[in-house]
Amino acid sequence: MTGRLLKFAAASAAVLICLTSCGEKVSLMGADSSGPSSDRAANNGTEILTTSVHIEDETEEETEAFSVDVAKPRDHKIAKRSVIRNFETVLQNPELPTGCEVTSLCQTLNYLGFDIDKVTLADEFMPMDMDGSTTMDHAYIGDPKLNDGFGCFPPALIQTADSYFESIDSPCYAENMSDIDLQKLFYQIEEGRPVIAWVTIDLVELAPEHRWTTLDGEEMWFSGMQHCVTIYGYDLDKKIVYVADPLKGNTEYDLERFERMFDLLGKKAIIICGDAETEGSYDPNKDYKKSKYLSRNAQEAKKAEEEEAARKQAEEEAKKAEEEARKAEEEAKKAEEEARAAEEEAARAAEEEARRAEEESAKAAEEAATEPPATTARVTSTKTRTTSVKTSSKNATTTSR
Repeated sequence: MTGRLLKFAAASAAVLICLTSCGEKVSLMGADSSGPSSDRAANNGTEILTTSVHIEDETEEETEAFSVDVAKPRDHKIAKRSVIRNFETVLQNPELPTGCEVTSLCQTLNYLGFDIDKVTLADEFMPMDMDGSTTMDHAYIGDPKLNDGFGCFPPALIQTADSYFESIDSPCYAENMSDIDLQKLFYQIEEGRPVIAWVTIDLVELAPEHRWTTLDGEEMWFSGMQHCVTIYGYDLDKKIVYVADPLKGNTEYDLERFERMFDLLGKKAIIICGDAETEGSYDPNKDYKKSKYLSRNAQEAKKAEEEEAARKQAEEEAKKAEEEARKAEEEAKKAEEEARAAEEEAARAAEEEARRAEEESAKAAEEAATEPPATTARVTSTKTRTTSVKTSSKNATTTSR
């Protein structure tokens, strides 16, 4: 099995499972089956086969947001048979081996006239959690391009659809139809709205057998046979449902068994309100809180932005460090030059001082050397005369005595 295993907290850490929520277990079948015609209608030419059709034609004010009343009237009796013609299955393999949910959404959007492919829908708009830190309500857990992807539940698929509608400024929106009995959902088929529903692969009876607490602190449960399809018709007399199965194509399933698997997976379903011809602009549902998890492309774009920001920051820090190193080098060079200049100045001062001392010494010596000799003799003569006088005086004194 290719791909990397998901990492889960708590109980999931101890369970190594090769889970294929809608993987390669079932061989592909062509779109031509024993079910109703699968020829695609040009644009959105919808033909509804039903014994009772109730379509409301209301002209809404331009200032009002597009809205559809999807509630079944209390006195409305479900028709015995209703089939949406020209619904064509989109097969999930080989590109999305575990991407049945986004493929079911894609085929439903295609039927409604929107030009979008399953891979773009998954990469651009479906919130993904590659690490398994949250539940399937908030994001697709894993990678639908790998065989060990898990899947997602209605809230995450609704966000996928609404993000797509926002990107094309469409007033259409996805509506959560969970916790409604299957046969009550047939009213949506009568109204021309296909129903995306959660069941199991081949309607294998396998209840969600794996439960754990996610890193977000929520309880997560999962069935290894979890699958998602689009219901586009039913026949109560024949007890069959007409289903666009991303693993098979257009096919029929036993109504009772399908309903049992639908209940087993928690009665999860969504519909799309409006089509490609619906006029208006995107209006976000203010009561709906979007998941914090991003699509694959948004994650990659965010990662690229963070890497670019980190690169620029690293460049700025390197530039700053280089500038600081250059300044430090200049300061060191300046200090070295100042020290050398001070040393040279001290040497010059010492040399100048020595030169002056030498000059003064030479000058003194020169002055001493150039003093007249007569002066010396005169002094000597004077000293001699003085001595003579003193001697004479002494002698005279002695004679008198």
